[in-house]
Amino acid sequence: MLDEVIVLATKRPETLFDVPVAVTAYSSEQLQAAQVRDVRDLQIVAPTLVVNSSAGSTQTIFTIRGNGTPGQNTGLEQSVGVFIDGVYRGRPGAALGDLSDVSQIEVLRGPQGTLFGRNTSGGVVSVQTQPPAFIPGAQLESSFGDYDYRQVHATVTGPVIGDVLAGRLSVSSQERDGYIEDIGTGDTYNDRSRWAVKGQLLWDISPAATLRLIVDHSETDEVCCVAVPIFYGPTASAMSALGGVLRSGTAGTYGGVAGVFVDNSVYDVALNPASQAVDDSSEDEGVSGQLDWNLGSTDLTVIAARRTYKTLPTIDADYSSLDLLSQTNGQDITEGSLEVRLSSADPDARLDWLVGAFLFSQDIFADQDLRYGTQFRAYLEAITPRVTVAPGVTVPVLTRLEQATGRPIGTFGAAGVAVNDDYDYESRSAALFGQATWNATERLSITGGLRYSREEKSADYRIQSLDPLSQIQFAGPLAPFAALKSLQYFPAVNPFSTDFKDDDLSGTVSAAWEVNDGVNLFARYARGYKSGGFNLSRTAAQTTPGNPVADPDRVVFDPETVDALEAGAKLRFWSGRAQVNANVFYQTLENYQTNGFDGTGFRIVNAGGLDSRGLEWDYRIQLTDTLVLDGGGTLQDAEYTDFVNATPTAAQIVAGQTVQDLSGRTPNFVSDVLVSGGITWSAPLNASLGLKANLNYLYRSDYMTAQDLDPLSLQEGYVLMNASLGLGALDGAWTGEIWVRNLTDERIANIVFDTPFQTGSQSAYMEAPRTVGVTLRRKF
Repeated sequence: MLDEVIVLATKRPETLFDVPVAVTAYSSEQLQAAQVRDVRDLQIVAPTLVVNSSAGSTQTIFTIRGNGTPGQNTGLEQSVGVFIDGVYRGRPGAALGDLSDVSQIEVLRGPQGTLFGRNTSGGVVSVQTQPPAFIPGAQLESSFGDYDYRQVHATVTGPVIGDVLAGRLSVSSQERDGYIEDIGTGDTYNDRSRWAVKGQLLWDISPAATLRLIVDHSETDEVCCVAVPIFYGPTASAMSALGGVLRSGTAGTYGGVAGVFVDNSVYDVALNPASQAVDDSSEDEGVSGQLDWNLGSTDLTVIAARRTYKTLPTIDADYSSLDLLSQTNGQDITEGSLEVRLSSADPDARLDWLVGAFLFSQDIFADQDLRYGTQFRAYLEAITPRVTVAPGVTVPVLTRLEQATGRPIGTFGAAGVAVNDDYDYESRSAALFGQATWNATERLSITGGLRYSREEKSADYRIQSLDPLSQIQFAGPLAPFAALKSLQYFPAVNPFSTDFKDDDLSGTVSAAWEVNDGVNLFARYARGYKSGGFNLSRTAAQTTPGNPVADPDRVVFDPETVDALEAGAKLRFWSGRAQVNANVFYQTLENYQTNGFDGTGFRIVNAGGLDSRGLEWDYRIQLTDTLVLDGGGTLQDAEYTDFVNATPTAAQIVAGQTVQDLSGRTPNFVSDVLVSGGITWSAPLNASLGLKANLNYLYRSDYMTAQDLDPLSLQEGYVLMNASLGLGALDGAWTGEIWVRNLTDERIANIVFDTPFQTGSQSAYMEAPRTVGVTLRRKF
């Protein structure tokens, strides 16, 4: 028989069978077998969750049921909330550390506001790690693989003071060479280099009260992230003329634009090492405490935390071998949270209830800097026309403009800082929430919940444009130079401040009917809410070149709401050897917050609406004594109901379009079909040794990776597989395994985007190729 999974989706231990919520849980053994090393890997076991990353950890997107907040903007909060040991991580970069000492991960689908401290409109990823134990123990794990992969994880736990205080200490490190090679220098990019340490104390204050304290610190120092070219547009000839190294490809036309299509299955790039070093370093640390206290008829839970996250990533912003552009995009985040919950202590009572309050503060200093390189002026001259000044004599139009404005020759596009912008962002939120379940009969229960949220945000914008070309107004005598408006990337903006306040009342109602011991039917309605905020982008408040007066209203985007309906069944049959959970869903989003990139900057807009509907399922079957099958899937249909102001594609920009209408289209990152599964076979070889084999797979149908749904951003459907074969002691004292990730070496584009400052060109961030290695584990 299979053990029934215990989950904390309702903030109390309950079986997965009893919880009237669309939730799937994954044990540490399942995650280990599937080679899940961080949250990004979860999608191979959780097909309802889609995770996409681009230019570093801060640019990560979590999506459930088509609802996910695009990254690349510090001002955006995630629709899918990540909680680690009950503590909310306010930005994706702070949620992507290595998964170590994990006991279980739960993925809840749909709005989850009446039980979790932070409101989430798309869903929740809840990570629970192993607490300290009073029984001494230790574990050492070491892995080695190709690309010079090296990983070490060690943990020790046991009593500190008798049976009153227990401790746990975990350390881990991970190193791997990059898988993208520079054809000019031989350097590699997109490597791994990170370490972490985590200490815990568990104090049994009394038989009724415990206090768990956690302190953790982690650092990354990685040469990441770069994108490979997939299409060279009209500017490629200018880059080649300046000595740029270009990948070979096939000539063709895209959107009426002639260019060269490049095979992105070959992980080669050509960057300029003199302009900058590619870097994605970060530091993440925090301290939290959780008090659980039984007061007799009620239980009190208090979770308090303070966290900081710092990163200053640098990228080659033009992704070429020329010295054109470099960019840094730093974040310094401080978060504080306090959650207090009071709940009924008797789970068998006729009325089961919970009330709570949540306070959250977030301070972000975001610092962005973009520099022109030594070849940028020559590049501008190559992509702009020349002007005839005498018979047979021509000069660059930029030179003619400098003469007309009295500027020294070489002023426009000169090497140095083009723009520096920083933002001081503050967010304060408070919420009251509660949920009650009326157990009408032994088999019928009805649940209702409400949440009141209050949000207050403010931001100071300081944008210093040092690009003189962007400050010119092409009027009067300068009107003949109006064609150069397209080069005015950074108009000046005076410093300004803005604020935002909002509140919301949302809630949920559900019913569960346990037909018999093997069938539980449920239905649920939930309304979710995600606050509005600010577009923390240098282009957000700009009006026109020459006019530095900002328009603060242009940086504000509206709150997002979602109404979700779901109904499903949880089935247990075949004498306890089969567990199947399935549900259908329909949800509508209003003012969906989305973020588009037009080749020079990001633009947050509210799409009018987004509808999605579908079928979700997961299962676990003990087929024989030695063979277990598990998996799940999603069939879904999602489309924008009203999105008339979307960012145009690269080809549309060349044609002069400023917006496009995506109404009726499927959003990016949404596949109609996602199916995953695992096959685990284990059997004893003799009285002390056992053999175990595991295969995990994920099928994902076609999807677009770009918010503008550019045809070049299509990622065709694929099957991703991870596999392992292990030998070990039956008592678990030691194991050794051979593993392979991405068994069939699928080449998967994470995100396709307009290559900056190369109108008509496209680049793509790619997932890692096949990797092979071995892992040794020893328990003491």
